[in-house]
Amino acid sequence: MTTVDGEIRLLANCVVGLGFSAAGFRRGLERHPHLVGCDAGSADFGPGFLGTGRDSKSPISVRRDLRIMIEGAHEVGCPVVIGSCGGAGARSQLLGTADIVQDILRARGIKANVALVHADLDRSLLHTAVDEGRTRPLGMFPDLTHDDVEASVNIVAMMGAGPITKALDAGADIVLAGRCADPAIYAAQAMRLGAPAHLAWHASKCIDKGYLATTEPSAGSLVLATIRADHFDVEPTKEGARCTVATVARTAMYENADPFLIRQPSGDIDVTEARYEQIGDAVRVRGSAFRPASPSVKLEGARLAGYRSILLVGMRDPRVLARLDEFLERYEGLLHRIARSLDIAQGDYRILFRSFGRNAVLGDIEPAVDHVPNEIGLVVDVVARTQEIAGAIVGRAAPTGSRLDVVGGVGSGGNFAYPFSPSSMHLGPVHEWSVWHVMDVRDESEPFSVELVEA
Repeated sequence: MTTVDGEIRLLANCVVGLGFSAAGFRRGLERHPHLVGCDAGSADFGPGFLGTGRDSKSPISVRRDLRIMIEGAHEVGCPVVIGSCGGAGARSQLLGTADIVQDILRARGIKANVALVHADLDRSLLHTAVDEGRTRPLGMFPDLTHDDVEASVNIVAMMGAGPITKALDAGADIVLAGRCADPAIYAAQAMRLGAPAHLAWHASKCIDKGYLATTEPSAGSLVLATIRADHFDVEPTKEGARCTVATVARTAMYENADPFLIRQPSGDIDVTEARYEQIGDAVRVRGSAFRPASPSVKLEGARLAGYRSILLVGMRDPRVLARLDEFLERYEGLLHRIARSLDIAQGDYRILFRSFGRNAVLGDIEPAVDHVPNEIGLVVDVVARTQEIAGAIVGRAAPTGSRLDVVGGVGSGGNFAYPFSPSSMHLGPVHEWSVWHVMDVRDESEPFSVELVEA
């Protein structure tokens, strides 16, 4: 290792904009980390943020987290790496994060080299990959087509360590990356400083969710990975927090179908033979491996599916709730009849009911229950070709459902209780995944570009 003391220390936060312990961060800085890193996004919230290019978090909260991390890293003289900027890592989100960073640097009088690592995919590159058979679907998605590519509003590729390494090698003090594999945020610097791949990647995987590697995530403790010649330690930085064998080992299972092999753009982290040892409030890990593979990148793309309006109501009448399926079937039929009366073609919209308190989460696969709930929250979800169409149907949904009588003689307008006024909400564009695939590449840095600016 090229560090003076033979250690590589990586200080990891969880997600930019979700907050963390400032006291824990200060304690982590006392260990003089070689990197401060943090993820900033996820596909967990669906395709909406990739489609719109908006951030899923409040700018106020994002600014607070970035300011503390940038100031602290500048104080100890180590780089900051932020992955998946803005939530989905698209260009507009990356540039929005860069604007916040520029404001912070200006306000604090800090001069820094900032690298923007763009993850937006050149469509001609993707069309060529489709023609050459270098793309394959993930899960139940069909094969990628040229039409899928063209229909997408935004398409990003998920980078590994290579592009971040390039940015750091170019002298970046702050690396703002587009869509990024979480462990790559830390592994790039660890391998630059001489850590072997298996230790760099596994340590990075153990800390890439920050406080989720501790026993009390709500306490917001950052975690510090210390990599040495044949092992690494993971420890919390907030006083009173703990890492345990269970909390650290389970990080390998997070978001992975296989608990022993964690796929990365350049290979697999193999934790089959990993051994975990409790040492005070920290955990020591050794025995993992890294299996290099032909480089590939995950692709994520979103296309416009329509425009959404919703109605949210509460229902408590036990007689109606006992016959809820019948009520919803008749309710949907009435809404279709209303749409026809408005000259709205059925192919221009869809209606979905979500009955919270009964089966809104699992839907048809919800295990059967033998009791009638006390109440439900009913969401009438209409997605249509235009916002005007969605609004027209939802606008008629409240009086139609409130007056619908399925029990005889009580359909006078009392089925629904409205928690908000107005009761209907018009939510704008709706996106769906159009690209959820893997693309084989010749070099893991191929789809990405690094832009270095002095801020």
